[in-house]
Amino acid sequence: MRLVLQIGLLALLYLLGSALASYFHLPLPGSILGMLLLFFALLLGVCRMSWIEEGAVLHLKHITLLFIPPIINVVQYTGIFRKEGAKLLIVLGISSFIVLLVTAYAAEWYEKIKRRHSNGDMDG
Repeated sequence: MRLVLQIGLLALLYLLGSALASYFHLPLPGSILGMLLLFFALLLGVCRMSWIEEGAVLHLKHITLLFIPPIINVVQYTGIFRKEGAKLLIVLGISSFIVLLVTAYAAEWYEKIKRRHSNGDMDG
């Protein structure tokens, strides 16, 4: 039951992000806005990591399944890949590298904060 509630909370944040993006005509996708809401809720202590951790781990465990439909849709655009393939590969490579760097720094930052809290050093 706990896992269902955690996934429900994550889904609620996604839906709230989508509703806000739609209502305010924001240029951000609702899923990104939902992640930002989750980030700030965790940062401000409104939501605890234990409230979503198992649900998030389950999502991460099966995240590759979410990429199957977009990959299948790529087959419809073979013409653009023939024409602009090199440019697309360069952009994909650079953007993937940027995401890798940002993720690495975010993980390092998170671990540093986690170590400080576990050591009892709350001053920063």
